[in-house]
Amino acid sequence: MTHVISDASSFKMDNSTGHITIVSGSVNALTIDGGQELVEDTGLADTRRTVVAGLANATTVTVNGWLNSTTEAITTPILDGTSITKTIDIGLISGEFLSGEAWPETVSHGVSVGALTTWSVTFKASNGLTRTSVAQA
Repeated sequence: MTHVISDASSFKMDNSTGHITIVSGSVNALTIDGGQELVEDTGLADTRRTVVAGLANATTVTVNGWLNSTTEAITTPILDGTSITKTIDIGLISGEFLSGEAWPETVSHGVSVGALTTWSVTFKASNGLTRTSVAQA
């Protein structure tokens, strides 16, 4: 079994004009969270709590990186919120991608003395992301 390393990974998101833009070189961490909501259905006489499967959770993608002219132009306009989703495309390993529309839920820029300025966006894909063998163009 071969372990996956980050040199095969990529990240793209659409810019303010709607064109998908590669920002992989300015990304230092990316996390994808999903899963299933669990609904408690414990009865009065039960001695242990029990759960049943509920709705699928929205896929959450958190991306962190360094601010430059490209990432600044994409993330600054959505700092105060937005009424539109962003197209995101994640290259997992060679030939495998997750892509789709996602809401930028939390957006931040961080500034520290003597360090690179950072950015972070947490995206929520309420309809999940599509696994494909073709990257967004």
